[in-house]
Amino acid sequence: VAGGVAWSRSHVCDGAADLVAQRWGPDARAKVTQAFLATKSPVAQDMARRVGDVLDGYGAEWAKQHTSACEDTRVREVQTEALLSQRFVCLERRRKDLGALVDTLQTADVALVDKSLDAAWALPAPGDCADVEALTELQPLPADPAKRAELDALETTLAEVKARVDLSRMPKALELAKGAEARVMATGYLPLMAELRFHLGWAQAVLGDKAAGGAVLEQAVYDAEAGRADRLAVSVMNKLLYVDGEQEQFALAQRWGRLGEATLKRVGGDAVLESDLKVNAANLALMQERPDEALKLLEQASGLLAKALPEGHPKRARVAFTLGRTLLETGKSAQAVTVLKDALAQTEKAMGPVHLDTARRHQALSMALRDQRDFAGALEHARVSVSLHRTLLGNQNVKLAEALDEEGMSLLALKRYEDALKDYEEALKVKQDKLGPDDERVYYSLDGVGQAQLGLGRTRDAIATLKQALAFKDVQEDSLAESGFALARALWTEREESEARDAASQALERFRSAGRTAQSKEVEAWLAARPAPMAKAVPASAGRGGKRRR
Repeated sequence: VAGGVAWSRSHVCDGAADLVAQRWGPDARAKVTQAFLATKSPVAQDMARRVGDVLDGYGAEWAKQHTSACEDTRVREVQTEALLSQRFVCLERRRKDLGALVDTLQTADVALVDKSLDAAWALPAPGDCADVEALTELQPLPADPAKRAELDALETTLAEVKARVDLSRMPKALELAKGAEARVMATGYLPLMAELRFHLGWAQAVLGDKAAGGAVLEQAVYDAEAGRADRLAVSVMNKLLYVDGEQEQFALAQRWGRLGEATLKRVGGDAVLESDLKVNAANLALMQERPDEALKLLEQASGLLAKALPEGHPKRARVAFTLGRTLLETGKSAQAVTVLKDALAQTEKAMGPVHLDTARRHQALSMALRDQRDFAGALEHARVSVSLHRTLLGNQNVKLAEALDEEGMSLLALKRYEDALKDYEEALKVKQDKLGPDDERVYYSLDGVGQAQLGLGRTRDAIATLKQALAFKDVQEDSLAESGFALARALWTEREESEARDAASQALERFRSAGRTAQSKEVEAWLAARPAPMAKAVPASAGRGGKRRR
């Protein structure tokens, strides 16, 4: 009898795997893969495999947490039935999130395939449902079975909203959130109200109405605080830090960040949420021209994620990339190369070698290596970037044109002018076709064409092209200075010496204004070697109005 009781107790908590299989399993994986392949995306097969692996891991962890929760009460008898119920409610919500994501993945288009891995990683961790303190502090569910059934149905709807948000299907997310708003508010259940407003406000902000979205997010904070949904409150504060920063309400944004950090301290910390706050605080610092503060925050964020997330997690790769780009933009290109190489390795592990994120990492590395005057190394990464952009976006995309511009810059530095001209002319045509001739981004390709023409000795062509480039007045001063100095050299070759000196003098002023000391010295030396001819002296008696003596 004792043995039979022991066997019965050991199996009382079976069944978690079957619950997972209702939302995710081999059949669902096959359907997702089929939907991805139907998009004809070049990364469909790889993304389906990677997403499937993440969801397999998620399902296994969910089953483990469900079994553990059950055994704590039914086998080990270290937990009350009431707490078991709370843990099961939490886990059931995670299962709804999983099911909603899987259903939405089966409606894939090319854009969804690109976002799918991030969405899979964004599923809330089943392990959070073992946080007894957080669960017991949360506003209790209503005792009325009808009200609990309504909350259960609305949670399913909000899981569908979350799936759309995480997959960047914001119009549909907004539509679903608005459709559920009245019913959610009628429940009076604050954690659910906070979640609804979180998704609703963020969707509004992303779709362009930052003021309205920010107001809804602010109310979500109050709801989450009142309902004691602490981690949700921090997630909302993080969005407010970004939204208010984008509206240049810097002091208010900083207060949201500080309040988020204080809340995390109170609940015992959360490395990923803390990292999110630091990344947005870094963006805020950059907006206010405080680069050193931004770099410190990004380094802290990267360190937190290195301890909290596995290698190859997309968020780790993305923060490393942001840190590397910030180092590059603040003139620390040697450090940027090291960080960007790590970001590339992390991205390839997370997203694979053929992905737009991988293309962007190669492009940034090209820029950093070029800044270090490693033009051959830069060209290697630029070529990979061009190839990936062409494969993933086609031949008529502005992002491809920008990648061609970057490749062209290394080719110019290596004096491979024919190859550079080919790149720049392709980029120029794409930009003019897609953006029109007056878009500021056209300037960079025009300048490249002119520089390549000058290198090839086609000075008349270069003069005409560079003058076109210099007609863009809102471009950065140092960029216009580069065009102006190239124009000066072309004009001098064509013996238009006075105009050449004028162009060089204007370029010098621009280099000085931009703080480009080395370039300023180069132009100064060029002008010093080409002094203006002295004006002929006028005889003293001439022009005085007096009569000349005979």
